[in-house]
Amino acid sequence: MNTVNAILTAVSEGILAPLRSWPLGGLLLLSVLAGVAMTVVFRYTSNQSALRRVADRTKAQLLCMRIFKDDIWVALGCQRELLKAIGLRLWHSVPPMLVLIVPFVLILTQLALRYENRPLHRGESVIATLQLAPDQWKELKDVRIQVPAGVTVETPPLRDEGEHSVFWRLRLDEPTDGTLRWAVGYHVVEKTFLGTDDTNRLCTVSVRRPGTGFWDRLLRPGEAGFDADAPVRGADVRYPRRSTPIFGIDVPWWATFLIVSMGTALIVRPFLKVQF
Repeated sequence: MNTVNAILTAVSEGILAPLRSWPLGGLLLLSVLAGVAMTVVFRYTSNQSALRRVADRTKAQLLCMRIFKDDIWVALGCQRELLKAIGLRLWHSVPPMLVLIVPFVLILTQLALRYENRPLHRGESVIATLQLAPDQWKELKDVRIQVPAGVTVETPPLRDEGEHSVFWRLRLDEPTDGTLRWAVGYHVVEKTFLGTDDTNRLCTVSVRRPGTGFWDRLLRPGEAGFDADAPVRGADVRYPRRSTPIFGIDVPWWATFLIVSMGTALIVRPFLKVQF
């Protein structure tokens, strides 16, 4: 999974590089392109003739309910057939959804690296967390942190025995694109750290360096996961959330992506002759 994440992150960097100074516009553009791609894939991975027959049946039952609205038994029969048609439409939509789910998850995780959080601004503080392996918690009493130039450690380490984690509060004094290092027994653990004066600029913000779990690595593709024999299970920096306002309303980036991509799919559907 580390290799796949590294390749996808590098490709995404190349694609998104021209959009760094225009984060919201880039998100909208990518959402439109994803909607068009989704429509094309849906056309060639679904049974379009069956979907058209189901759509015609749905329209017929709706028309029947309107004509025979005074006959309750006919109306109930139409509703029963309408529910069957809806079920068939969902059934015929399963194959394209199975094809689309994997690339869409990978796309969303890459977008989350850029749009979920922003870098620290000068003067801001953040919590850094090192999650230790449970079987080494008691042995690793002395865990030391080393910060890059321009970063100050504001607090001594705080240990949480329940979560097997150690916490520090860090303050950004000068912009940096450096590395946090922890001395954990005989091991040195590293985690990227990012701070800038231009927090609106689109950049890769890795909140967590994941552990060995598949889902942890899938959802946090910004850095390579720790090996199974490492003394830690994860390293986190709780960066602030990125704001992506539209018309003065701060809409979550993922909601913008889903709404715009699905809206685009509906708009281009007649031109591409696709039946959903």
